[in-house]
Amino acid sequence: MKSLKLIANAKINLTLGITGKREDGYHTLDGIMQSVDLYDRIEIAKSDKISVECGVNGLSQEDNIAFSAARLFFEETGFKAGADIYIEKRIPAAAGLGGGSSDAAAVLCGLDRLYKTALSYDELCSFAIKLGADVPFFIRGGTQRVGGIGEQLTPVAPLKDCLFLLIKYGDKSSTADMYKKSDMIRLTVPDTAAAAAALFEGNITALARNIGNSFTAFFDYSELIDMLEPSEPLCVSLSGSGPTVFAMYNSLKGAAFAEAVLKSNNIRYYFARPTDCGIKFE
Repeated sequence: MKSLKLIANAKINLTLGITGKREDGYHTLDGIMQSVDLYDRIEIAKSDKISVECGVNGLSQEDNIAFSAARLFFEETGFKAGADIYIEKRIPAAAGLGGGSSDAAAVLCGLDRLYKTALSYDELCSFAIKLGADVPFFIRGGTQRVGGIGEQLTPVAPLKDCLFLLIKYGDKSSTADMYKKSDMIRLTVPDTAAAAAALFEGNITALARNIGNSFTAFFDYSELIDMLEPSEPLCVSLSGSGPTVFAMYNSLKGAAFAEAVLKSNNIRYYFARPTDCGIKFE
């Protein structure tokens, strides 16, 4: 095998609670991440050096986390080789949807298969955590309760039969800056235990009632909520540290109504459904 292709799915945060701060400066979390079928497509080919081609303006290949993932793979495995990596971006960048982290996870999984290193899940995750706290999630994917700084994953009953409308609503500071802001005020912490229980019960109404995000304190998307209210979403919340807002529907009629409203206001949006994987080989 000389090359392969992968799908790198995005995620949303059904809940994201900032629960504390460690002595090393990292913040502790309690939340639920959900893979969704908005994705980047990645092609990896064997080479004697590492190169990354990606359509994100102003991002050099050396600054791309996919490049860092490839370099880490070869350093850790000792392989004297490289890879040509092409990323077709569909997940909006800097949006709280984990597009970069998902790409990094896909590169690790792709190189493992391409070079037949047969790394275990735990070995892949030990590489992934060196790239970012949420990268291990994308290797596993699906519906996971997230603890620690993002590296502690516990499977939750899968979310099914709903539709998400994703809107990148404005801009934000970097994720690091958002966490610094979180130290300055008392934040609301969503009830992740209740959300997890609702998933296990298959009660989507109870789940929607408990969806929430500590970073909501730094965003005002009330105008968007008012715009979407007639479409009767189950809930409207924030993903990651923003600025993407998602509306959750169990009715195609409601989602279609919301789509028409967004179109009439020239607001870009994406539809996505929950999926049970973070990375998929084509």
